[in-house]
Amino acid sequence: MAKRGRINISAFPYSRKAIALPVTFLMLFVSLLILITATYYFSMMRISAKTLALKTTGVQQEMLSLEETANFVTWSPGAYQIYKFGDFGGQLKVMPGAKHLALNITDDSSFYNVFFNSSIGKAYYEVPPSEEIFDDVYLKGDSRLIVNQSSSTMAQLQISKSSERYEIALSYRPLASATVTGSSDGKPANNLRVYIVSLNASESLTRLGSFRLKVSCLRVTSVTRTYNLTSPITRLSIKANLDGVIDDVSLPISSNSQGAVINLETIVCEIKLEDAGW
Repeated sequence: MAKRGRINISAFPYSRKAIALPVTFLMLFVSLLILITATYYFSMMRISAKTLALKTTGVQQEMLSLEETANFVTWSPGAYQIYKFGDFGGQLKVMPGAKHLALNITDDSSFYNVFFNSSIGKAYYEVPPSEEIFDDVYLKGDSRLIVNQSSSTMAQLQISKSSERYEIALSYRPLASATVTGSSDGKPANNLRVYIVSLNASESLTRLGSFRLKVSCLRVTSVTRTYNLTSPITRLSIKANLDGVIDDVSLPISSNSQGAVINLETIVCEIKLEDAGW
């Protein structure tokens, strides 16, 4: 009669060890693969964020250079510069009909007159959102719509968010000044000047990639209005209404018991941005 085979129970631990070893290696391999994938994904996210930040910084410098180019030709009729814009993955838009500006002079009581009412335009570059950008940051200028200090810049370069993209916009604000120049009809004569830089004469355009812009000063025009005030006054306000947002500056006025003569000169410099081709 054949003997039944005996089961060697003592060999089981070695069998379990033999199975556990490749399972352990498999688990280590899967864990390592997950770690490598997560590290790669995180690294790519950081590289993408840094790339966007670098592009944004590049656009900031490009828009600052564009403003410097425009500043070079401002107030010089016939002057122009060709500016080459680099490729930063976004697009430049020029909107001559944007930013409607209305200006009026008033004593905040009985005297009021609108002396400028027109669009002044803007140019802006759209870039993808970046963690390095903050809303309502001014690279040049500030939030005031009108200034009365000769040391203040008329240019405004603002970073803001529109929909899902950031834009860096270039536009200009008026600058006002006041001086006393003598007398007229027995009253102190005050010369008020308001300087305006307008992009309204520009081409309406959208450009991607690298391109060239021609920045030129078409003309400088001047219009003078005279107001004969019949009562004493110490100050007048120039109020700016830009797309429904209102700001003002106060200008000192010299007068006597008979009143004052106000000569208000509006000086407009028309800057044109247009495609320069290749």
